[in-house]
Amino acid sequence: MRADRLLQIVQLLRRHGRMSAAELARRLEVTKRTVLRDMESLSGAGIPVYAERGRGGGFALLPGFEPDAEQLTAEEARALFVAGGRGTAEALGLGSSFCSALHKLSTALPDDQHRLVTHVQDRIVLDAGGWHREPAVLDALAAVQAAVLDDERIRIRYQSRQATAPGDRTVDPWGLLQVGTTWYLVAAHRGRPRSYRVSRISAVRRLGEPSRRPPDLDLRRVWRQMRDDFRGAPATEIVLRVPRPRLSLVLRSLAVTALGDPEPVAGEPDVYRLRVRSVEGAAAMLVGFGAEVDALAPAELRDRIIAIAEAAGAHHRTAAGQPNPAEVLDGRNPC
Repeated sequence: MRADRLLQIVQLLRRHGRMSAAELARRLEVTKRTVLRDMESLSGAGIPVYAERGRGGGFALLPGFEPDAEQLTAEEARALFVAGGRGTAEALGLGSSFCSALHKLSTALPDDQHRLVTHVQDRIVLDAGGWHREPAVLDALAAVQAAVLDDERIRIRYQSRQATAPGDRTVDPWGLLQVGTTWYLVAAHRGRPRSYRVSRISAVRRLGEPSRRPPDLDLRRVWRQMRDDFRGAPATEIVLRVPRPRLSLVLRSLAVTALGDPEPVAGEPDVYRLRVRSVEGAAAMLVGFGAEVDALAPAELRDRIIAIAEAAGAHHRTAAGQPNPAEVLDGRNPC
């Protein structure tokens, strides 16, 4: 742990220049006394760190200092080459550079590690797209990435899931996230952080103004908070009877509204509990499975499935010029 902390100190000083003992202690979550002891250890190890006293002082590295590259262990080398970063690099327009960098690193490895990396690459292929999933259209990713890196405000045209038509938003880009195979822009809109799926952004206009990005922003912490808030949103538990061969397809259909994984009901074959954000959304997905899925609870879910099915049937009968059974029974259509 201490060795990791010493490396963190060097990285922080390289990134931020001069830093006070109090600031280092806060970032490393240790005491100032621990930081002072770590500075003595770094100096004793030959790291050119020095202290400036007085107001505005702190610790810093000698200008131009660059630490030697660390020797990768066999496990570190294997993790790096199998991390699946090629798809990410290609999405960001860096596919060839990524491959070139890995090739240079591979040739610089010791013979035993080079053989290990080659052995792994010959036997493990990562493809997040799978057999059926088509890659999302990411025409806006390059423009969004440029604005994020340049800390520049942008105006985006965005199609939200709830809206019937895209709308324009002026946002302050904070960063990009890749969650699974999906890219998100994290940006502030009217001062509040939001996430925007990049595949739903159809236009990006740079405004030539600096982005209002908090100087101490921790994007990973923001993402964790947004994710926790999302998971903690109000939800409804539904109970379904689904034949096991159809379970995977049903769960994929419910992915937009489902929260977490289904739980089997003890003593009830093929019966599962699942939390969803929207009963209406779940009903809209389940109605397409017809008699293959039984909605056991709540009653609201069954009622919504019936209402959606009846409305769809009435609409398509009318479109085909067929009488509506309800109107025939009411005597409103004597034919």
